[in-house]
Amino acid sequence: MKIELRYFTGTGNSWKVLETCNNVFNRKGHQSKILKIDLNEKQINADLIGFAFPVHGFGIPRIARQYLSALKKFDEGQKVFFILTSADSNGSGLSSKNLEIILKRKNGRLIYSDVIQMPNNWIPFTNILTMEENLSIIQSGIERSKHIAQDILNNKIRIYDYRKQPWFFKTISNFINIIFRNFGLSRMKSMFRVYDSCNGCGICAKACPTDSIKIVNGKPKWSKTCEQCMRCVHVCPRESIYQTMGGHTKTKNRYIEPDFKPLED
Repeated sequence: MKIELRYFTGTGNSWKVLETCNNVFNRKGHQSKILKIDLNEKQINADLIGFAFPVHGFGIPRIARQYLSALKKFDEGQKVFFILTSADSNGSGLSSKNLEIILKRKNGRLIYSDVIQMPNNWIPFTNILTMEENLSIIQSGIERSKHIAQDILNNKIRIYDYRKQPWFFKTISNFINIIFRNFGLSRMKSMFRVYDSCNGCGICAKACPTDSIKIVNGKPKWSKTCEQCMRCVHVCPRESIYQTMGGHTKTKNRYIEPDFKPLED
């Protein structure tokens, strides 16, 4: 079976769960390939197509929506599955429902979906766990991903039930996501700042998955395509990046999934 897998990731969580599936598929003798999403890709041909995205602001990333919207419709009955990663599996809001709708519009026949808890990377306004603490979360995510891949190969159908979340939480989370996508992203990119420790090395710009950072006069500058994925904050070797309005990052833990190589993504 030919399998095509696509992901978007900030610090490696969504890549890790899909890469785990990819390894299972290949070990079982299938022809499976994993790639990051590319807005220039317009068509995917495979027996099975899988996606993995993080939950951003209780929804899927804006770039994921743009990517899926630009894809040509699949052949009728195309089998698809998706995995969402979230710091709290109950905090995915209506992201799974929205992704279901998008894939259905593309003629996708959803055979499996799930939300997997992976480490939190939202560093400006929350506390990040230590890597030692995160390792157990990662391992649980890996085991869940292996189980998902095997379920798919065994033709077990499972669709994540977003309805199990309280109705008021779904309503609030959907409202927050609308605000985040339509207003928050455009404003939050201007909240990035650097401490005096920044030396303009440019690693943040090289690592940015959306090419949203340019070095101007020796300092990074963020553009409107920023997805707030936080990769730049976590890869900065001098830990110099923060956000205004209380989004300090000094003395906080950093997180990159141990096997993920952000400068090669």
